[in-house]
Order: sequence, then C-alpha cells, then structure tokens
Amino acid sequence: MTLEDILQDIHGLEAKLQELEKTYSLLSEDMYALYRLGELEQSRDLIRWVGYYELRQERQNAYNTALRERLLLWRSETSQPVPLSPGLMFTRA
Repeated sequence: MTLEDILQDIHGLEAKLQELEKTYSLLSEDMYALYRLGELEQSRDLIRWVGYYELRQERQNAYNTALRERLLLWRSETSQPVPLSPGLMFTRA
C-alpha cells in the first residue's frame, strides 16, 4: 500500500466515524473507551463503529511508518528540505 492509498483510507474512515459521531453525539475516542470498559450495549452500529475506529488506528500507524521511511529515504539522498508539492509528497522539483 502506498502512502497515498493509506491516506485515502484514513479519509474514508474519518467520514464514516464522523457520521456515527453525529448520529450518537459521541466522539469516537469516547465511544472506544466506553466500549473497552464494557459500558456500551452491543449493537450492529457499535460493532461497525469499533471496526472503523480500530482500522483507522491501524492505517494511521501504517501512515506514520510509511512517512518515516519516506523521510529517511529523502534524507539519505539529499540534504535539501522536503518540497511540499500537491498530489505526491516528496517528489523532486
């Protein structure tokens, strides 16, 4: 999976999480804490919500790892600052 693919997944999962947060007036982080404590009744929406939340966490970890690897590669190739360019991060000018 590319960094861009991972980022696209994160954005999609964020949209699904925000929809559930609006429906239940509860932030995902709070839902997850209550879920882990066994304070929420099991439902289809809860199971989906937990799944989206955990998958977002996994994707964020994968993003952090991929970004760190890209940055290390960039640093090994040049001492120049990383250029910020739309569409594809870390491309050379």
